Amino acid sequence: MALTASIFLTVYVEIAMLMVLPIYIFASKQGFIFWRRKQDVLFLSAFWVLSMVVTIYWGGTAVDILLGIFMIFAFAAMIFITYTMTQRTFRMILSFVCFMSPYCFLVALIQRALGMRWDYGARYCSVFTNPNYYAFYISLVVLFCIYNIVKSESPKMRIAYTALIPLNLLALELTECRTTYIVLLIVCPVMLFQCGKKKWGLIYLAILFSFATVTLLFNDSLAFLPRVDKITTDIAKRIDIWSGAIGSILDAPIFGRGYNTYVRIRDLYNAYGTAKHSHNLLLEVLMDFGLVGAAVLLGYFSINIGKIIRLHRQNKCHQRYALTVSVIVCVLLHGLLDITMLWPQTSLLIMYVVGFSTEYDKTHIFSTERRHEILPVHAHGVKKSASSKTDPPIL
Repeated sequence: MALTASIFLTVYVEIAMLMVLPIYIFASKQGFIFWRRKQDVLFLSAFWVLSMVVTIYWGGTAVDILLGIFMIFAFAAMIFITYTMTQRTFRMILSFVCFMSPYCFLVALIQRALGMRWDYGARYCSVFTNPNYYAFYISLVVLFCIYNIVKSESPKMRIAYTALIPLNLLALELTECRTTYIVLLIVCPVMLFQCGKKKWGLIYLAILFSFATVTLLFNDSLAFLPRVDKITTDIAKRIDIWSGAIGSILDAPIFGRGYNTYVRIRDLYNAYGTAKHSHNLLLEVLMDFGLVGAAVLLGYFSINIGKIIRLHRQNKCHQRYALTVSVIVCVLLHGLLDITMLWPQTSLLIMYVVGFSTEYDKTHIFSTERRHEILPVHAHGVKKSASSKTDPPIL
């Protein structure tokens, strides 16, 4: 929860928390989790060594190498989260993230009231340093709210989560992120149908169809998108950026060129000069880490996702499965035009969803008598719930 809270205290506080986490793990004699998660350690260690060697080989700058070193802390957090997460903690984190969205909206409103401007204009980023990161967070919050509406047994809580959705859509206006509008239009019905809420999904599609029909009749189908007048220019910039990234991939397809490649190759391929990355998730991974690095990452995540699918087939955690599928779709759609999911604040939220899938979970999360070896305080809660034959209250 402290790690989650750090997201909303700027990325610098989160980075500090990530760097402190390994110290906490070993100081509290909990380093055994790395032995318990041998598969995760194997994949992530192989990827880290490969990425660092490639970065140094291609003449990575001090910033590039420091970025690679920081990944040690990110990987430690991934292993820690995967091992320690429980269903109750997961629900609490999702609820906390949702209820922090009004705070983020308030910060963005203050930025607007102060007339703040950045290199990208009067687009407000709240606590996320970039409006696109904030917009991606909003898309995740909408999915988390739908998940909590379906899972919550309290009518008041359902109303609260429902009210947060339009609030975040208003916040989305402040980011002026065109991609997120399209992503939400697609991913929300995916979430509803996967959750088994087919009627809600059909109502959503009916409203969407009506909206599309009206806008087409008035020949103004893209009017709801911000910065419509800049679409042509921005597409041209993207194509220029992608051409440079593809050129780098073709020249170093096996291992890539390491961290922060685009900044080092944009002049070499006459690509768009002010961009800091490839603005495409697949191109970014292939450009930085090549086919081998991409295969290692794909192997790691496919194993975790495969376990979620198996749990779903065993008639467990249908809503968790729906949320995972929806978040992955959200990531892939955003990844067509940007890499907002790779920022520390947003990637941690994705990590919670995708990484919450292990053999450990089958015994310790879904069992009513689960024990928690890392946080013994949970054991007391379990004894209480076991005696009453019911789970503890969930937000």
